[in-house]
Amino acid sequence: MNESKKEYYQKMLYFTVPITIQLLITSSLNIIDSIMVGRLGVDSIAAVGVANKFSQIPTVLFQGFASGATIFCAQYWGTKNKSGISRSTIFVSAIIAAFSLIFSLITQLFSPYIIGIFSSDRSVQEIGSHFLSIIGYSYLFTALSMIFVVALKTTGEVRRPTYYSVLALVLNTFLNFLLIYGNWGAPKLGTEGAAIATLISRIVQTALLFNLLVRKQFITWRIIKENLDVFRSTLSKDYIRITFPSIINHATWTVGDTVYFWLYAKMGTDQTAAISMIDPIIFIFTCVFAGISDASSVMVGNEIGANRKEKAVQFAKQFIKITIILSFIIGILIILTLPFILPLYKITSVVATLVHSLIYTYVIISIAKNVNYINNVGILRAGGDTKYVMWLDTLGVWIWGLPLAAISVYFHFPLYMVYFCANSHEIIRAILGIKRTLTQKWVRNIVEPQKVEA
Repeated sequence: MNESKKEYYQKMLYFTVPITIQLLITSSLNIIDSIMVGRLGVDSIAAVGVANKFSQIPTVLFQGFASGATIFCAQYWGTKNKSGISRSTIFVSAIIAAFSLIFSLITQLFSPYIIGIFSSDRSVQEIGSHFLSIIGYSYLFTALSMIFVVALKTTGEVRRPTYYSVLALVLNTFLNFLLIYGNWGAPKLGTEGAAIATLISRIVQTALLFNLLVRKQFITWRIIKENLDVFRSTLSKDYIRITFPSIINHATWTVGDTVYFWLYAKMGTDQTAAISMIDPIIFIFTCVFAGISDASSVMVGNEIGANRKEKAVQFAKQFIKITIILSFIIGILIILTLPFILPLYKITSVVATLVHSLIYTYVIISIAKNVNYINNVGILRAGGDTKYVMWLDTLGVWIWGLPLAAISVYFHFPLYMVYFCANSHEIIRAILGIKRTLTQKWVRNIVEPQKVEA
């Protein structure tokens, strides 16, 4: 192995392994949470699934803000500009906090109406609205924790945020054990207990991450007061210019995904429950791609910020190759382990059959889906190519995926066929995305020395 490849694998593993371990534990505990809620019955699975689908809207929008922070922090760290990272973190945290509070207010005022959009089942509406109104309080902490993690991971601090995430997730699972079923003298709250557990664990995680930023001198009250001018600075204007397409991208994507879920939900409660189970089951295997995506955004961004274009492109190509190989392997693992996971849920044979067919369909499109995650989210955005990714993702969902999904629902196709039609855009986007990467037009240094702020 030559020195260049050795350096690549060392860096990739340094970033990928802790993040993947964190997400592996996350997904494992999420499955436990899903099983805990799932044992309350199909209505509870469907209700929590609907509530979480709405919560995905603000969460994905937060990711849009965080993706901008990743671009700037990674390139600033490539120039070893610690002040630039602090200013970026302060600016993005303030904006994302404002947006999160707006969504929290929406859940407090309109939860019953939101759940009613997706399901006409009275039981699902009642359970889901109570769950969503509590989860709404967690949006602020979810948003801030994303930005804090970005600031830390782009500077190479990935282990302690992983420990904090694991601690928060263990706490969440323990509180679920207490509050869902009323164990050890705790009140028996059902799905509301699961929501309260999530809220508490988010608060704890955010507090720990903020404390770490303070200890590492990225954020202190003195630094915040000294950098209040950031809201009128060149950095804020550049951030909005570069990140706005990414935010629009996330908005159109998550609204599209919500419409997909609405279409699935209109097929019935069994179909809603089956779709709601897919993500927790799959993510325990696919969390490695989230780790690789994070690693690609940091590594490629660092190289671009340091004006090492050739190495950035070389890293990008290697990330894509690894993703394709791993997708084959993990697809096989998902199929082999599914018969051992499904019996853990309290579901009917009809729902189990639907989940089986959905998993097989997912495996077929997973290579393209994973390539898009690493290439579009990690690599292209790291070079500031946010407009191309915005158009690619938006047109893929709204011009191709949604019309096909709507047509397949109208003609009463089986759920797995609707799912395939809805996700077939992944294949087209993967082809166009890789072609874009190979052109190297996406490589842009957005924090050139003259833009660096003291």
